[in-house]
Amino acid sequence: MIRKETVVSFALLLLFLGVGNAISLGLHLRVPGNVIGMILLTVCLLTKVLDVKRVEPAADMLLSEIGLFFVPPGVAVMLYFDLIAKQWFPLLAGVVGSLLAVLWATALAARLFEKKEARES
Repeated sequence: MIRKETVVSFALLLLFLGVGNAISLGLHLRVPGNVIGMILLTVCLLTKVLDVKRVEPAADMLLSEIGLFFVPPGVAVMLYFDLIAKQWFPLLAGVVGSLLAVLWATALAARLFEKKEARES
């Protein structure tokens, strides 16, 4: 049985998605609406306009099924094997470059959180 808090949590996520899509379409932006919605959600969480406990049930449910979200893109890759074979080096460079960028950003964030925790304790 799905609890009321979970339904409200999903409704909030869908609200941010809808607002982001409306902004993207209304202002004719090249940024996808889902990205704008996630930025708005992040701003609301960081400024404490929205409590993380309100979206946590939906986030936990989505994270528990995250592997399922990788199946459609994985299947779609099979349609482009010929293109991948021709353009393997730029793809590999992009994957390695983005991997290194994510590792660097994660290390930086972890270091900042450790310093913050050390100051608080």
